[in-house]
Amino acid sequence: MTRYARLLLTYFKINFKSLAIYDFDFYFSIVGMMIQNLINVAALRFLYLLVPTIQGYTFTELLTTYAIASTSFAIFRCFFINTLNIADYVRKGKFDGLLVKPVNPLFQLLNESFDEDAWGDLAISVLILTTIAFSSHMPLLIFLLVLLMCCATSLIFLSLTLLGGMVSLLSQGLADLSETVYDFFEFSKYPLSIYNTPLKMILTWFLPLGWVAAIPQSTVINDGRWYFAILVVGISVAFFTLVYQLWRLFLVKYQSSGT
Repeated sequence: MTRYARLLLTYFKINFKSLAIYDFDFYFSIVGMMIQNLINVAALRFLYLLVPTIQGYTFTELLTTYAIASTSFAIFRCFFINTLNIADYVRKGKFDGLLVKPVNPLFQLLNESFDEDAWGDLAISVLILTTIAFSSHMPLLIFLLVLLMCCATSLIFLSLTLLGGMVSLLSQGLADLSETVYDFFEFSKYPLSIYNTPLKMILTWFLPLGWVAAIPQSTVINDGRWYFAILVVGISVAFFTLVYQLWRLFLVKYQSSGT
């Protein structure tokens, strides 16, 4: 465990140094993501000037759901974004290099690259959450639990990306479904009540995107049932554990691309 902690610290140093090389590009990308999020918030506000409530949700409640989902997804992008490159690793033969090293292949994959844009995304999402917490007099415990849940539910996005990456392992990099995680993110930004019953069941129990923001917002924030945070964390970890076991099985079945 100590060895992996040292490796993680080394990866962090290398990745942040590589980002710092680009100087203004790095900072402009962060500012760009912040502006994009502010535009998204403005669009939501404009929508609510036309439609005061959607399925009983006010603007503040929908903004809270959006901020929670965005924070979770930004954490995924900050630390786990390299899983989107599994197909590219396989095609170029780089994936074989991960397998021959005496370190967990997924650990290497996750830490070989960070997404510089995502830090601006994370900053503005947390800022929106903090603003909502102050304006609504949210208890500090609830606010901290929301941040904890965001960290945990980022594993759901990681798991969905790995599921897409397994297709790349089977097809030797010819097929890639990892990018569909961006489409899944869109589902997580809205209350479950806007979806029909079959889709709601899928988003709750099969692809647990409802646990990213909608369920935490309605139970932990609205109802003050803080203990639901434990369930959210548990489901996120359990889903990742299940997908990770499938990932290990696919690694056993993996055949090199030969390039």
